[in-house]
Amino acid sequence: MEYAVQRYAATRPWAKRVGQLYVQTVQAAEARAQMKDVIKRELERAAQVFEIPQATIVCELALAEAWGHFVRHGRVVSHLDAALASALAHTRQPSNLPDTLSLPAAAFFLHVPGEGGAFVVHQPERRALLLTMVRMGFAPNGVNWLQAADQVELARVEYPGELAPQLEAVPDEWRALLSSVLNGLAMMTQPKLELSKGWEASAPAGWVADAAHPSCVKTRQKARSQLLKSGFGEVTFCRVAELADGAEYASQGYWRRQSFGADKAHSRLVWVAPR
Repeated sequence: MEYAVQRYAATRPWAKRVGQLYVQTVQAAEARAQMKDVIKRELERAAQVFEIPQATIVCELALAEAWGHFVRHGRVVSHLDAALASALAHTRQPSNLPDTLSLPAAAFFLHVPGEGGAFVVHQPERRALLLTMVRMGFAPNGVNWLQAADQVELARVEYPGELAPQLEAVPDEWRALLSSVLNGLAMMTQPKLELSKGWEASAPAGWVADAAHPSCVKTRQKARSQLLKSGFGEVTFCRVAELADGAEYASQGYWRRQSFGADKAHSRLVWVAPR
């Protein structure tokens, strides 16, 4: 399973129930309260066999809330392709996020190859983003979730305010992933970004072909159902055509703020790629 969201669903016994709560409950706050009850019961059962550190409880509650919003808003996964991820890893993170964001959903998972990813929850009324970051190797196959010692890091950023003061508490070991995530979110506002929707690379080729059958609706529906039931997900792949795989960069990329509109009252970010 390539994506952390899939491994989360496969390893957490409460994942299905939490997803249902967030989909079926009108108010997210009510779903959150019920989610806590579900996890509390599961942890109490697990505590009869394992010793559960407080840090694990905090981690699992944060993951469950991020997962719930992810399911509530359609299980959207955005995948930065390898060339784009490499270029963004060689780009200084913006000092501010754009005034206006262009996100694929109110909550989604952003996959950064080689680094991990982040659950992203947008709070437009507060002009804020909640980021729940997970590293590569999260929820490894064949390892009980209690023994995996998975870690998460949380960050909340308001936009378009200065980012640095908001991120002072983020530990150094999470900085590279955080920078890639913020660069990825800024990149979503760029006209040169190309998006294509498809099934993850490990999905059976025959099923994928049937899911795109040009004339038979039943064939498409059956194949799509097979893919979803087998744990394969639809993914939005993000790429920039001018970037080459395996490129080496001697200088960092950066973000340039460009003012526009009457009296230059608005601004946007323009990406200057690394070289």
